[in-house]
Amino acid sequence: MLHSPPDDNFLNRLRITAGSGPVLILTHDNPDPDALASGKAFKSLLKSAWNIPSRLLYSGLVLRAENRTLLNLLTPEWEHSDNLAHLDQYSAVALIDTQPGSGNNRLPVDTIPQIVIDHHHPMREPLRHVPYVDVRPETGATVTLLYQYMEATGVVPDSDLATAMFYGLKTDTRGLSRGTSSADTTVYLNLLDQIDRSKLIQVEQAGLSQEYFQAFSQGLHVAQMYDRSMVANLGKMHRPDLAAEMADLLIRLDSARAVLCLGRYDRTLHLSIRTEPLGQDAGLLVQQVIIPPGKAGGHGTMAGGQVPLAGQEANQLVEAIKSRFLHVMEETGKGESLL
Repeated sequence: MLHSPPDDNFLNRLRITAGSGPVLILTHDNPDPDALASGKAFKSLLKSAWNIPSRLLYSGLVLRAENRTLLNLLTPEWEHSDNLAHLDQYSAVALIDTQPGSGNNRLPVDTIPQIVIDHHHPMREPLRHVPYVDVRPETGATVTLLYQYMEATGVVPDSDLATAMFYGLKTDTRGLSRGTSSADTTVYLNLLDQIDRSKLIQVEQAGLSQEYFQAFSQGLHVAQMYDRSMVANLGKMHRPDLAAEMADLLIRLDSARAVLCLGRYDRTLHLSIRTEPLGQDAGLLVQQVIIPPGKAGGHGTMAGGQVPLAGQEANQLVEAIKSRFLHVMEETGKGESLL
């Protein structure tokens, strides 16, 4: 385990573990900006530092307007596939911004990757079988770890990569306001001088569809406010990351100390938890409310999880998770509509 910027020993171990290439770089399903930027940064590190070729592959959907614009404009090297095959053609498999056993990536459960670089809690049991592990839950974004690797090897990100990394760090830490370390602050300020501001504006001000506003209106109308907590059952969602985006908005209510948003997409129940700064740890909270065989993770003020719906009744599952959440939050009153 690595808990500080990588030294020559760790860099050499990483190079040897990666092999001669190609390395398959994977991240979590429905990747967010931190995942997209971190994966591209790892690809750049391998090529520029050691001339090791690699392939970027993501699964699921990238539908949030800002994330889709970042993918197309700044990290177009990512390829999409929901099926992983012929893993034996790669010298190594690297999981970036996710872990084996987390339930949010397509790596087969019986396949152990060679490399894992992540910042999420909890640290999964399968990690003990992985040759190279760098998981630092105290860090606000995986981008920060990758920047340290690039800095240690003298690799300078181009403006597109720097812009993607900056946005990934900014969104995962809400502009350094949640779950940050001193390393995140340093990387944030360093990247600020390297970004393409016109492209950053294009990402941050990406156009939104009418469907987006309709979904948000529905989310606001189903939100239930308790004493200091909020729950929103979004029902069937038009994209899997809507619960996370809704939770990001609702936690800004000045009286809310914790928010749980749930919604169904395809055959999976997605849930997101947000907590106020200096409040309860969202990563620990989500572990108390998730129901097997669901998997969840997170840290600081943000966490999420997924529960497969096969054989389970969605409404009963939602009510069970909601009940657990309200119990942990010590809410005893009856909820009232936000609007």
